[in-house]
Amino acid sequence: MKKHFLILFILSIATGCQTKERTIPIEVSDPPEYIQSHDDIVDMHGDITNLERFYLFVDHIEQVQKDKIRIVNYTTEGAPMLHDLEFDGTEIHSTYDSTRDGYGSGSIEEVYCKGIIKVKRDSRTDYVLEECSNQKEDVVILVIED
Repeated sequence: MKKHFLILFILSIATGCQTKERTIPIEVSDPPEYIQSHDDIVDMHGDITNLERFYLFVDHIEQVQKDKIRIVNYTTEGAPMLHDLEFDGTEIHSTYDSTRDGYGSGSIEEVYCKGIIKVKRDSRTDYVLEECSNQKEDVVILVIED
């Protein structure tokens, strides 16, 4: 009797394991490979592609229209730093992913912000997230050299 119970128990566990989905968490030290999209705004050491898409995103915020973009900055070593921005009509959800940078913090940071401001400097223009949750410093999202 004990043998039958043990066999049924093992079969039920084996059967149950086959029907459940398995998810494997992605470790921060092993992020998925980044594949550039044609929609991405790419800043390769000051050479920015798809800048018109960024300006459209800023316009959509001013017009209170939902939108989302990805800004990709490359480190000196060539690692992509992903910055996803999503405007829901009220606030901007900012997700900064540095997990592909072997020399940086290797983390994902999220904040919610009220808007974007344009800050003119001597030889450049900075676009900065304003009124962000849990942030002591400004979050510069893009620097455009004049």
